[in-house]
Amino acid sequence: MILASVLANFRMEGQDRMTGHSHFTVTSTWHITPLSTPRPHRHCPACGQSRPFSCSGKVRLNANGRRLDAWLIYRCSTCDRSWNLPLLDRVAVTAVDPSDLQAMQVSDPEWVQPRAFDLTLLRRHSDRIDLPTDLAVTKSGTGAGTWDEIILDLHASRPTGQRLDRFLAAELDLPRSRLQAIARSGGLALAKDARKSLRTLVAGRLHLRLVAGRLDDRDKAQLTRALVTPDPPTDGGTLRTSR
Repeated sequence: MILASVLANFRMEGQDRMTGHSHFTVTSTWHITPLSTPRPHRHCPACGQSRPFSCSGKVRLNANGRRLDAWLIYRCSTCDRSWNLPLLDRVAVTAVDPSDLQAMQVSDPEWVQPRAFDLTLLRRHSDRIDLPTDLAVTKSGTGAGTWDEIILDLHASRPTGQRLDRFLAAELDLPRSRLQAIARSGGLALAKDARKSLRTLVAGRLHLRLVAGRLDDRDKAQLTRALVTPDPPTDGGTLRTSR
């Protein structure tokens, strides 16, 4: 209820009771998708030391009588040696959902991806996991050239290793030091959870608020170029990649 109230206040448009001036709010929604999967670090027998392993996207199955074993195949980033992440261990074939069995037989990417992002499972077999920092960003929104505040609604489909300040600086074409100065002045704030800082990782859903009255003309002009008048979208949004 508190979040709903905060967002309602952020999006409220109309007459300012004190000044009688219209209050212009721009909204922009960004859908963020990692372009790779987490990389667990493990000891590689061939390399003789700990290496990051990358998901191959392939599932290995082994049927022993009426029991089924399944693994997700990973490969060493240095020597390509394989390691199998256990998914099923001696599970009765009759206990496996037929749709899951079919997906494993063809290594269906839509079935594999959530398993490759299962950090709880990966941590059982690794002490360190590199989260993906290469991201695709699809943007959509409405607004005019004049604005008093901008609401950024970020949706990250999977966990990422990209820090919010680095991500925003790249997408807004601002030096990270300048972005941090804007935040200190109150021109940029996390709306969903004030306890979080710009050093949080991009994951889940994040709401941010930009306030024109706390920005100098230079920063407001840059944010207008980046958020209010972006490049013409294609297929309903502007697609960019961030690293």
